[in-house]
Amino acid sequence: MRILHLANHCRMGHGNVHLAVDLACVQAEKGDHVFYGGEGGELEPTLAASGVTHVPLVQRTRRPQELLGSLARLRGLIRRHRIDVVHAHMMSGAVLGYVATRASRARLVTTVHNSFDSHSRIMRLGDRVVAISRAEHATLRVAGFSERQLSIIVNATLGGARMRMFGTNETLTRPVPILCTVCGLHERKGVATLIDAFASIAALYESELHIVGDGPDRAALEARAAQTGFGNRIVFHGSLEDPGRVLRGAAIFALASHAEPMGLVNIEARQAGCAIVASDVGGIPEVLDEGQAGLLVPPRDVAAFAAAFDRLLGDPAYLAEMQRRSASNLERFGVDHLWSEHDRLYRELVGAPKSVSAAIAS
Repeated sequence: MRILHLANHCRMGHGNVHLAVDLACVQAEKGDHVFYGGEGGELEPTLAASGVTHVPLVQRTRRPQELLGSLARLRGLIRRHRIDVVHAHMMSGAVLGYVATRASRARLVTTVHNSFDSHSRIMRLGDRVVAISRAEHATLRVAGFSERQLSIIVNATLGGARMRMFGTNETLTRPVPILCTVCGLHERKGVATLIDAFASIAALYESELHIVGDGPDRAALEARAAQTGFGNRIVFHGSLEDPGRVLRGAAIFALASHAEPMGLVNIEARQAGCAIVASDVGGIPEVLDEGQAGLLVPPRDVAAFAAAFDRLLGDPAYLAEMQRRSASNLERFGVDHLWSEHDRLYRELVGAPKSVSAAIAS
């Protein structure tokens, strides 16, 4: 099959890009002819190593001339390489992909990575739309996406090319238990909640909070950490090529998102063997086996996060049990499952008459 993925870029630190790159790579490794259209980034060598052709293609621009040039290049690429499926992972790619595929044999698939964004309705332009969790499927149905248009495919990237390229065997070691989070440093991720929760139990346990990631709120969060009186035990790492180094060294992983369609990092934390404490929102409960593989607490609830940390740190046997549960039953999150589910979707879509696809999108 001939596949073209569209994303704004291929830089690290963006969950939708991570998924797009891992999917493109496993498809190429399975024998498909795969292209990746977007601006450059640190993941270009990962694409190349798996046999994916990176095509520089500007999708985010306010310059009409540049946008028209990208559209012309996209149409030419689809026609010249007889593309079967264009798969858009961001809204700008969905718009360009829709216009470019209407007069071609190619079908358009979109994946909704951020349904909480009001502009995500643009992803309805896809002939088929991928929801990344059952919770997301329900959210998209309420937002007006048709049942016939939607397919549920969990973002399963364990063992993918990105991990193989950047993963190491290194493990952060400290003389005290590590609590950690890996996320963008902006309000939706709830890092302030974690800092406050850690501060409320820090006097009880010799432990550290390690924060991996970067973003617009970093300076404010660093100031907040300093004000707790435990700032010397709250470490900001910034973005890391291999967050697994911290995850493998952590006793507890926490994610305090206010909204989260799924959260790839939950899966990576499970693989690393962390006990997990996470917000009971969106697709997180599904990733944590409805609470069997991690503790679910209300978002924005400092006391609830602190109580979960206290429960785990205060009972070593319980902590070990939750670490065991976290690391179990991960087969469905392997990248081969991601490939097979998309392969089935693509072949079903390509095999349907064009008129059926158009009806699905209406």
